Amino acid sequence: MAVQPNQQFNMDPSGQQSFVRFFKNLPEKLNTTIRFFNRSDYYTLHGNDALFAAQEVFKTTSVCKMIGADPYKTEGVILNKNHFESFIRDLLLVKQYRIEVYVNQGSAKNQNWVLEYKASPGNLTQFEDILFGNNDVAVSVRVIAVKLGMEGKSRIIGLSCVDTTATLFSVCEFQDNESFSNLESLIVTLAPKECLLIQGEGSYEFQTLKQLMERNNVMITTRKKNEFSSESVVQDLNTLIKFKKGQQQNAQSLPEINLSFAMSATSALIKYLDLTSDEGNLNQYSIDQIKQSRYLKLDSAAIKALNIEPRLDTSSILNGNASSSILTLLDKCRTPQGHRLLAQWVRQPLKDLSLIKERHDIVEALVNSNEVRSNLSEDHLRRIPDLQVLAKKLARKKATLQDCFKIYICISHLPTLLEQFSNVNVVAIKTMFTDPLSDLIKDMDKYQQMVEQTIDLDSAGKGDFLVRAEFDDGLKELKNTMDEMERKLQAQLGKVADDLSIEAGKILKLESNQQFGYYFRVTLKEEKVLRNKKQYIILDSNKSGVRFRSNKLNDLNDEYISARDKYTIEQKKVVAEIIEIAAGYSSTVKAIGNILASLDVLTSFASAAISANKPYVRPEMLPSEVGEFKLIQVRHPCLEIQEGIDYIANDINFKRGECHFCIITGPNMGGKSTYIRSAGVTALMAHIGSFVPCNQAKISLLDCILARVGADDSQLKGLSTFMIEMIETAAILKTATCNSLVLIDELGRGTSTYEGCGIAWSIAEYLAREIKCYCLFATHFHEITKLEEEIPTVRNQHVTALVDDKKLTILYKVKPGICDQSFGIHVAKMANFPQDIIEFAKHKQAELEDYQDSVFEGSDNPQKKNKIIKEAEVLIAEFIDKCKNLDKSLSNTELEDKISTFKKEILSRENPYIKTLMAAS
Repeated sequence: MAVQPNQQFNMDPSGQQSFVRFFKNLPEKLNTTIRFFNRSDYYTLHGNDALFAAQEVFKTTSVCKMIGADPYKTEGVILNKNHFESFIRDLLLVKQYRIEVYVNQGSAKNQNWVLEYKASPGNLTQFEDILFGNNDVAVSVRVIAVKLGMEGKSRIIGLSCVDTTATLFSVCEFQDNESFSNLESLIVTLAPKECLLIQGEGSYEFQTLKQLMERNNVMITTRKKNEFSSESVVQDLNTLIKFKKGQQQNAQSLPEINLSFAMSATSALIKYLDLTSDEGNLNQYSIDQIKQSRYLKLDSAAIKALNIEPRLDTSSILNGNASSSILTLLDKCRTPQGHRLLAQWVRQPLKDLSLIKERHDIVEALVNSNEVRSNLSEDHLRRIPDLQVLAKKLARKKATLQDCFKIYICISHLPTLLEQFSNVNVVAIKTMFTDPLSDLIKDMDKYQQMVEQTIDLDSAGKGDFLVRAEFDDGLKELKNTMDEMERKLQAQLGKVADDLSIEAGKILKLESNQQFGYYFRVTLKEEKVLRNKKQYIILDSNKSGVRFRSNKLNDLNDEYISARDKYTIEQKKVVAEIIEIAAGYSSTVKAIGNILASLDVLTSFASAAISANKPYVRPEMLPSEVGEFKLIQVRHPCLEIQEGIDYIANDINFKRGECHFCIITGPNMGGKSTYIRSAGVTALMAHIGSFVPCNQAKISLLDCILARVGADDSQLKGLSTFMIEMIETAAILKTATCNSLVLIDELGRGTSTYEGCGIAWSIAEYLAREIKCYCLFATHFHEITKLEEEIPTVRNQHVTALVDDKKLTILYKVKPGICDQSFGIHVAKMANFPQDIIEFAKHKQAELEDYQDSVFEGSDNPQKKNKIIKEAEVLIAEFIDKCKNLDKSLSNTELEDKISTFKKEILSRENPYIKTLMAAS
């Protein structure tokens, strides 16, 4: 049951009337923008926003109250601080809405509300503390800007992407087609939350871009054209960029500055995020060019078809939990930076054979060493904090003593982590982890010394972060006072234990935290000792026990907190100096975080490989020119882990010049879609460095994985199932090469049967004959199976099923050849259709199939049957041509004699199919 909100608005009637008048005159907004009003102790929402919030937060609109009076009245709902923070997490991180927060700078009667804070999915700067203050960031927040241009007749795309967590600008400029397929591939790779576009940019192109962003779940924000001016970009980058040693300290010297369209987009991002106004951003960013050639291309349809990412909710984003997907299957990471990097890797499969093999070498070493893998996963990596976020806080000089202490503890533990690899002789591990980490640990030596000399490590170990008292006489005096108070507090433990007749230290404990200070705790089992004891004040009760204080402990706790607060104020100057020095180590801390993120992901791959129902194997990666894609007993990793599933594995065997195109037929629910998806999933896993769910795998490097799987209506976007299908297929035809893996399932639905069959046939033939990509093509159009006779590299396959006593048993086994019958009516029976509808369907099927299911000599063999029908069609075509060419001056009798002769000639050929047709007529 949802917690009910505070029901009372602290406004008198005139105040309500005045506020509603102001509210009604606010500028119009989109439904995806939610306005909050900060009233100090709570927040309110009004109008449609109130109804939406009530339903989302409290699951009922009954909590909404009307405020004001005609003609100025509106709905209102109240959110306390916890409700507000939880709701904006959901709005920004999950629903991808915008939010605005207004504050009243006047009195309750004088409504002087101003917009104080705003945020969008890509611009969370003003809400980072609320969103992530007490949570590790399991997602990267990226925003992009896109600038279109023309060079001659070529369409140029300039793109800039900023990741505020990684403090990185990534830019590129490239040519694209009218479908923006190159841009879409880049969007899939970067996974931005928001995209900036110029207001009113060319209507056709803008609509195409809008559709592209929508199907990739990216929010569009339009900005004025002058914000895309690159006039000030050099000056802004000089302020933001941290130049490397030996590098000219001027952005004008950067090679990226020559990408004029990308720089215009960068300028728009800097203005939108207002990066230069925050001193914490000064000289903290780096910039690089996106090398699209490094990564295998994926389209948005492939991301969905291969179930690469889960559907997320708030808790899953913050905690890394979500429904089954490739990402969640592989994500056994122990660090926040590991979670983020894995989410990036699954969208950026590598095309570099050497880099892929390096990852496989490391995963193999971790798979083979149970002890090392287990120690890393269960112990060492769990100790690593979010070093990337801590590095950012150091750089911005917004870190705390607690942050400095976290880094100190982490660095202190790293030598123990590295010892795990002392007996692992793998060059890739030495190159990627042990050597660079050893060097970075040495670079942190003076940092470690500074922490030991400045922070009270004993207090920090107890969760109290103080500067060492030796720094100042005033601090020494306060520390002595606090130590004396602690001794008195400890003395109270024995006295209360005697009074309650329980054992101190075991049953009765003295504890402290930031919320309560010092308190006593007994277990729930011992709670009875406090009953009817008025001298004790109960603070709260939870699973760990009952927390309480005596009157004396209350007084001593107040004195201790007072002394500690004075100590905190007194140490501020020293803390500022510590943070100033620590800021110089931000880049080193960030580098350590990046290396540990890679180690975490590769350890996660090894853990996933070992923990699978049947362990994954290392794929043999081959150069693309070898032209081999061979998977023995491949499984779909998401399906095989489901309870009650006994997965039937199958083979895929492509070899360039022999077979690269498979047409798969068979009944609905027979496993066709799962079979083709398993190929795509396995290819993707291999290219990101993971082991794969097969008995054996040989995979030549691919350049892209493209998919057209499943019907996805987008009626809210004005696109039909068929239109979406055609858009996705057009992108495949423009993008695919002979090194691509293409997955197509049930193409041609949504239009007439013959037209759909014609489209499917022409696409299949083009892919097989012209592009010659690796392709799995599942279809219900059995006519397309004739391509095997026309193109030597096409093979027919089918998923098997048995019909026994009118019952359909699906075997999920893929075998050579075509499926010689359709099982749609059997599936309808399984769905419990009424018997009279089943019978009518059979009757209608017999009518519509027009003898295609005729039984004749040889029809029990699908290949033989096809050959007989094809010969028959040639004979019939010859017969028709002869009839057409008869001399029209002949009499009817003569014409009949000629046609009778032609008929005898055909019958003399003894074709079984023609005999059956003649008998039926």
